[in-house]
Amino acid sequence: MNLRSPRRYLFAILILLVFSSFSLVSCMGSQGTPASTFYDAGASDLIMTGPQFGQYLLFRFDTNASEHTLTTPSAADIVAQFASPVAGEVSIIAVVADGSHMVTVSDGTNVTVKPSASTVAANSTLTIFCELDNVTKGNESVTLY
Repeated sequence: MNLRSPRRYLFAILILLVFSSFSLVSCMGSQGTPASTFYDAGASDLIMTGPQFGQYLLFRFDTNASEHTLTTPSAADIVAQFASPVAGEVSIIAVVADGSHMVTVSDGTNVTVKPSASTVAANSTLTIFCELDNVTKGNESVTLY
């Protein structure tokens, strides 16, 4: 009997449990309550607030008639949504362009939007990772990937 196989399975299960706990945390609001499913922006642009960032996991835009813009909250407003923010912490949101035009993601104050997170192609969903770069009061900064 090969003892390495059971160890590999145990190791794989341990890794799976660790990653499962990360996804559970990303599905929770700032106070540990489940985040709402989605925010429907309809056929308009959205200047997202800090509370919206903390509450919703999915932002949907009706892009059948034209493209739209999602502007993020400031880094300070994003950091304020975390109960105990830590530099390097990551939050996940998704943006849906539901139609034949795209959605542009625009940066709020002290928010860096990397090219990979700046455009949601028509008829698609983009998962955006928000990393807290600096959580020091007055110097907050985040990067979207």
